[in-house]
Amino acid sequence: MLMQMPKSPSSTEQRPSISSYPSQPWEFNEATGMDDPEFTMATVANFVEQLHTNLSSPLEKEIITERLLGIARRRKDARALIGSHTQAMPLFINILRNGIPLAKVNVAATLSVLCKDEELRLKVLLGGCIPPLLSLLKYESTDARKAAAEAIYDVSSDGLSDDHVGMKIFVTEGVIPTLWNQLNPNNKQDKVVEGFITGALRNLCGDKDGYWKATLEAGGVDIIVGLLYSDNAVSQSNAASLLARLMLAFSDSIPKVIDSGAVKALLQLVGQENDISVPASAADALQALSSKSTKAKEAIVSEDGLPILIGAIVAPSKECMQGDGGQALQEHATRALSNICGGMSALILYLGKLSYSPRLSAPVGDIIGALAYTLMVYEEKVDADVEHLNATNIEDTLVTLLKPQDNMLIQERVLEAMASLYGNVCLSKWLNQADSKKVLIGLITMAATDAIKKREGIQLLISLLGLSSEQHQEYSVQLLAILTHQVNDSKWAITAAGGIPPLVQLLETGSQKSREEAANILWSLCCHSEDIRACVESAGAIPAFLWLLKSGGPKGQEASSMALTKLVRLADSATINQILALLLGDSPISKAHIIRVLGHVLTLSSANDLLQKGSAANKGLRSLVQALNSLNEETQEYAASVLANLFITRQDICDSLATDEVVLPCMKLLTSKTQAVATQSARVLSALFCPTKNKAANKMSYILEGDINPLIKLAKTSSVDAAETAVAALANLLFDPFIAAEALAEDVVSAITRVLAEGTLEGKQNASRALHQLLKHFALGEILKGNAQCHFTVLALVDYLRVMDMDGTGTANALDVISLLARTKQGVNFTYPPWSVLSELPSSFEPLIRCLSEGPPLVQDKAIEVLSRLCRDQPVVLGDLLSASSRSIGSLATRIMKSSSLEVKVGGIALLICAAKEKKELSMDSLDASGLLKPLICSLVDIMKHNSSGYSSDIEGHPPRGFMERNAFQEFDEFDILDPAKVLGSNVALWLLSIIASFHINNKIKIMEAGGLEALSDKLARHTSNPQILPTFTTP
Repeated sequence: MLMQMPKSPSSTEQRPSISSYPSQPWEFNEATGMDDPEFTMATVANFVEQLHTNLSSPLEKEIITERLLGIARRRKDARALIGSHTQAMPLFINILRNGIPLAKVNVAATLSVLCKDEELRLKVLLGGCIPPLLSLLKYESTDARKAAAEAIYDVSSDGLSDDHVGMKIFVTEGVIPTLWNQLNPNNKQDKVVEGFITGALRNLCGDKDGYWKATLEAGGVDIIVGLLYSDNAVSQSNAASLLARLMLAFSDSIPKVIDSGAVKALLQLVGQENDISVPASAADALQALSSKSTKAKEAIVSEDGLPILIGAIVAPSKECMQGDGGQALQEHATRALSNICGGMSALILYLGKLSYSPRLSAPVGDIIGALAYTLMVYEEKVDADVEHLNATNIEDTLVTLLKPQDNMLIQERVLEAMASLYGNVCLSKWLNQADSKKVLIGLITMAATDAIKKREGIQLLISLLGLSSEQHQEYSVQLLAILTHQVNDSKWAITAAGGIPPLVQLLETGSQKSREEAANILWSLCCHSEDIRACVESAGAIPAFLWLLKSGGPKGQEASSMALTKLVRLADSATINQILALLLGDSPISKAHIIRVLGHVLTLSSANDLLQKGSAANKGLRSLVQALNSLNEETQEYAASVLANLFITRQDICDSLATDEVVLPCMKLLTSKTQAVATQSARVLSALFCPTKNKAANKMSYILEGDINPLIKLAKTSSVDAAETAVAALANLLFDPFIAAEALAEDVVSAITRVLAEGTLEGKQNASRALHQLLKHFALGEILKGNAQCHFTVLALVDYLRVMDMDGTGTANALDVISLLARTKQGVNFTYPPWSVLSELPSSFEPLIRCLSEGPPLVQDKAIEVLSRLCRDQPVVLGDLLSASSRSIGSLATRIMKSSSLEVKVGGIALLICAAKEKKELSMDSLDASGLLKPLICSLVDIMKHNSSGYSSDIEGHPPRGFMERNAFQEFDEFDILDPAKVLGSNVALWLLSIIASFHINNKIKIMEAGGLEALSDKLARHTSNPQILPTFTTP
């Protein structure tokens, strides 16, 4: 429940009058002493000293206290001096007890003045003023009672909720019972005294205090209700507030309150139009009453309280009431109605139905106005039944009310209700285009009727950007922003209607909100079309955006930076210098968006400008590097990010910039406690050391021993994003053998394999590249420790191939690593070959076959090298997969014919044999349909001729059937694996030819035409001439 401060009767005619006496020589001279602190101090000290001496007569003490009162009222420093004087408070209390009446009145008034300062109020309270003030309150003199009541009111003004010492004093001295007794109807009180007493009670009696039981027993309800009928507005306001607290503290008092006629009295007070505090306090009491009792709700309804409360909600706006009082009246009246209706949702529905009811209990304008206010303050946390309030139905009701109305007042109220509905975040989320409707309602509310009728859509909005009020501008530019975001055609419509120049002007002259919206609109226009972008640029937008970049708020700066990155197409010195001035100047405080714009402009600069000392672009680049040393972490992060983007875009300058001036600040930031800063620094190093043909070795000279340790630490961080960035940088550094050795010693492999498993596609590509670099320098056993890590790496790389772009270097790198693993035999760290895990998981064949089918020649060759080693263990699965893909068959034939590597040729032949053995007809048909069969036969005959003369017969005679017949396979030792090219020689070519010949008679003719018989005769002649060779292979 919202509480008001008690109403204080503080007008000059209500203050006690102070008798005047002839001036004394030592009296305060206002003309000479008001502006002299030292004179004030001396005067106060003199007066207190005069009171302290026993020589002063009662009359003199009266005059002195009057003078002190005058000084205290006029000067704040005088009040501080009085409060700090050690003798002042004891003297005041002594006069209150023993002084003459007028001196007591003066002292009581002085204490009231001192209590305006919280620190002095506590001193007054602790000084022992309460007992003598209570005594003074009982005097017959009206002036005495006024002064005492005001002092008690002021000394209790802060309440007792957090003041345990004060509470103890008030309780011990029996202040509250005494005050209630003074309000007894038998004690006829002056209006001012009554107001101060009720105000003091309001200060002291909270809704959770224990004073109320005694109050009830002493007839407190009757006293309070009686005060509601007082002709003193202050007493009425305080009494209503006391009644609210009484009912909240003791709900048992409600029946007595109802029976006393308080409901009717409170409703009458709510309808008063004089002092706003009275209806606000009365509404507060009705809210408390309706929250505790069903009977009370019925009593309010029976007294026609609903239309009165509805009128109270709209009264502040109708009568132009301002301040907290009007707001309190609206809030309490709304809560009271909500209690009666059963919640805020129910109240909104009630007001909606009531607004078009034929029998109205209140003017329809008031009802709709109350609905507008209720929709504005509605919150989900107030009612848990948000789903029961259908916002669309409320919208439909308001639209229905708007259409037939000719009454201008009703239209205005309906528009206010619509604005409240669309502006309420809890309700607008259920409505279509709520933001657009809100802005449109605002424009309709403000725009003149003839303006709406004569101008259309965007033309009206653009016209309001110019000479209209600030609010018109804000609504217009906001609606234009919504249109550009949601309606694509509006961008050209704004351009055609001449909207760009006023929007650019708004960047410099509009309110902060208008400037931000205008910036977003212009950015959206620039993104839409190059022609529109050129129009924006020609309208002078770049200087305007630079000004907004300097003077705008965070949103304005962000919008400005986005727009400038679209607008600026030339890196001229003037633009760079303006941006540098912003970067190096005092404002704005945040340099993030300025750095972003500077980075964009530098990417447009020529390499010569960027590297030539003294040029604007070079100064800009050096300023970005210097920003890395900033004490502001946001500046460091943005500077590093922009530098990284610049180096990625402009690789032509990296070789020249890989110097201590750039490298050392980045290395330093790798140790930053802020991970984002360290990550962006790693991006800079990654881009700076990206492999190029020139000066690669020179770059590494700036990396010293131990420098990469922070990078490796970042690669092992819990954040995968940060780890990816660090691994990308390492992948560019590991081509140096010394750095690679240092990284290997720091267990960089664990970080690489983690990114292979958990990273993004780009992260996996960089991890594969890093692993590839290590394998160039070290044996596999030194890099991968044990079967588990090795097998994990193989499978991770194969899995990575599933989504890779076949034309990218990443695929070739990954296949390179797998190929190296495939060649590895048993070693110290491996109990069986690393590639054997592939044969255990046939699903891993598919990515490799995809590389064979879709990749460029280099990728196809690597895929053949890996797949050919699986022919022995999984010939059936491999044959099925290959024969099912005509592209794979064609790729194998092409690489057999065109590859310069004998290993690739022989591996390809072995794979075709697997495919032909499983699906001979399908494979042969694929070869024939591709037109590659005849050239393949010629190539096979060539291989047979070449190898027949180039290889020794003992190698040539090694039985090849392990590649062709799984069931008749001659078991070799698992790790005695020979290179297929050396083992098979021309035999695999001969074997594939025999399969091709057996498929169709035409194939035999083609083999004969290609010289196959001569090559076979030569081979047989060589065998028969060597008695150690025994023929071992059979006809398929």
